[in-house]
Amino acid sequence: MRRFSPDEATGMIPRLERDLARIKHLIRSAREKSREKEMIKAVGYREDGSLIMLADYREAQAILDDSVRELNSIIEEIHREGAQIKDLERGLVDFPAIIHGQDVLLCWELGESAVMYYHDHAVGYMGRKPIPDDWRLE
Repeated sequence: MRRFSPDEATGMIPRLERDLARIKHLIRSAREKSREKEMIKAVGYREDGSLIMLADYREAQAILDDSVRELNSIIEEIHREGAQIKDLERGLVDFPAIIHGQDVLLCWELGESAVMYYHDHAVGYMGRKPIPDDWRLE
């Protein structure tokens, strides 16, 4: 498993900001298309059981499928690089590290300019503490 230094994790922030913005856009798009599909179904069905607005339904489904595929691809790539997305809506990302011999997670939230916090695996975000000044890659 990859271990990050605070500088390595901070170096990923510009990319994560772009990816998280794209992820939020894709989530909005997927939700809109899901609602659109429900509205299309509410319009009704023909006597043969097919949707009256079948072409529109298929188009909405195709856009929804594309959004989900791209969303999953972005998340998988971030995870392959060793970072862990913990909350898509908040933009919360963890990075495995070792501080003073302990396995920990460096913690970054969208809007922070650098990775400045960490927490134990069991405690999570609520137990965030500032990265100690005497931290070193172990």
